[in-house]
Amino acid sequence: MVDTLKRARVSFLLASVLYVILGLVLLIWPGVGGVALCRLLGAALLLYGLVTIVGFLLRDREMGGFRLELLFGIIAAATGLFFLLQPLAVFSILSMVMGVYVIIDSLVALNRVRALYRMEYPYWWVSLLLTILGVVLGAVLLWRPFVAAEAVAMLIGAVFLFLGLADLWSIWKLSRLTKALRETLPIEVDPIDLE
Repeated sequence: MVDTLKRARVSFLLASVLYVILGLVLLIWPGVGGVALCRLLGAALLLYGLVTIVGFLLRDREMGGFRLELLFGIIAAATGLFFLLQPLAVFSILSMVMGVYVIIDSLVALNRVRALYRMEYPYWWVSLLLTILGVVLGAVLLWRPFVAAEAVAMLIGAVFLFLGLADLWSIWKLSRLTKALRETLPIEVDPIDLE
């Protein structure tokens, strides 16, 4: 149980650091970062689609090739090709997808707010405000009032940077409070795991 919690904490920490790095890249090089991200996704989808199609064609007929697998391969390859050929169009659609993701990620962060509140941390509301701001930024991305892809890239970068820093702050504060609680009151269960 303790190992699982430690792994989860490390995963959250790494995700937060990656958010910060991705946010900085998109803020500093918005055009290059957005287009590169779309092309990378496109290459991965195209490769997956081609491997799936070739696998279907080479499979023994007696094994009963799944036609649905072939369909998925064709769709993935076509989508990957579109990503590679039209990265700016894809990037504008991607901002909506990222908006939904940011809203969901911010709502998941409410668990940390609850943990800080239950631990009677006097500034738990700061984490709540950061979470609400994350939801608002996700909504802005979802409705993307900006037309230029670079502006959207910079907005996504700013949102990622914000999410990463907000998550790092919450994780750091929660870790300090947990450590202080363990020193004053020996506990076996991590407060972040309490329901």
